Amino acid sequence: MNNQQRIGYCSLAKILRLIALVVICNTTAAINFPAHAADAEPTLNNIECLFNWAQTFYPSLFSPPVSGVQFFSPYTYRYYPSTNAYLGVSSADNHVYYLRPDGTLQDVGNLSTWLGTSGCGEKPYPVIFVHGIASSAETWVLFRDYLINNGLWTFGGIPAYNPATRTASITCPSDPNVKCTGNAGEFYTLNFSDNQGLSLDIQGGELAAIIKAVLDANPGKTKVLLVSHSMGVLAAREYLQGLARESNSAATMPYRRDVAKLLTVGAPHQGSFWAEACNDTSIGIPDLSGSVSICDLISTDVDPNSVAVLDLKPDSAALNILNDLTAHPLPTDVAYVSIIATGQPTLVSFIDFKDGDGIVSDIDQDLKTVASTLPQQKSVRVAVPFRECGNKIDVPTIGELGETHTCETTDIGVGAEILRNLQ
Repeated sequence: MNNQQRIGYCSLAKILRLIALVVICNTTAAINFPAHAADAEPTLNNIECLFNWAQTFYPSLFSPPVSGVQFFSPYTYRYYPSTNAYLGVSSADNHVYYLRPDGTLQDVGNLSTWLGTSGCGEKPYPVIFVHGIASSAETWVLFRDYLINNGLWTFGGIPAYNPATRTASITCPSDPNVKCTGNAGEFYTLNFSDNQGLSLDIQGGELAAIIKAVLDANPGKTKVLLVSHSMGVLAAREYLQGLARESNSAATMPYRRDVAKLLTVGAPHQGSFWAEACNDTSIGIPDLSGSVSICDLISTDVDPNSVAVLDLKPDSAALNILNDLTAHPLPTDVAYVSIIATGQPTLVSFIDFKDGDGIVSDIDQDLKTVASTLPQQKSVRVAVPFRECGNKIDVPTIGELGETHTCETTDIGVGAEILRNLQ
């Protein structure tokens, strides 16, 4: 322990002793600690998860990252030498405390509130992460690794639909370093059987089978929570609105009341002009290097004539049916959260721009735009900065067009909102 740490520890000790004395003098019950380490493990896991969240999302306050915890009755805490700060939880009042570098101690609130904010609290439902077009379960890898290694969540695996058997099964990644049960778990990252060749309603049918497989793997659980990106949001809505079907059947399947919440990220609720322009091969955008397609904004390999792209056109038959909420309402007992990515000018026609992620406008990402009277919903805007996961083209007279749509599943701001709304 260096001098700075020793001084900081002594300062903490003096302050915590004083607080402990005040708490004990003002309560009639003594502070009781669990008799067995096994009894304390769930609480310690939650606290470690909270500390991991704090140092991940607020490195300017808590660095460098550390693991494990230290104890000074009634506190469980971590010390961060670079910022000379302490973060602790008191078992006396179940509050979170922050000891600032200047020695000022702050009571920052109830532990239960912070556990909810950080995604470290109770996990009543298995969570399924749904990918979008030209993507896969891999789009959620960074978030998956955070939940496993920092959130201390149990990863159930990758549920995928098999068209031959019309069922879904759960497997683990090939990487042996990824902790995975291949069965029961607190979260999953799915794979559709095809990421561009399936219509929205067929994707919804595959999602229905995957939800069943996840619930079968978790006896006693009756609902799941869905976190969907891009086109995956529309697949979720197809199922929730009773429009999903199997590929070999014209009949739709009813919603089984097995979804507690739907979180949407970068959702094309009203489609995207990108899909319309991408599909029209006669349309080209004059770039400084020549004529390019609007599809060049996408950093992934998108087939402009795929079934999925056709369904994503703003006036497609699939979207017209899906957005007829009078005929096909969204269930009112499901909670909805629209996470809206902003910061990039987004074409909604050849002459009109809105804010958004370069592919889907902020208006189209908001479920309230198509379901304004639906209860239990909220919308959150997150500015997503451009980085290598996106793409840009420079268009004369218009300027630089960029997309951050493909960055949303790895963005720290989006990740924070997902965690905040997982319970």
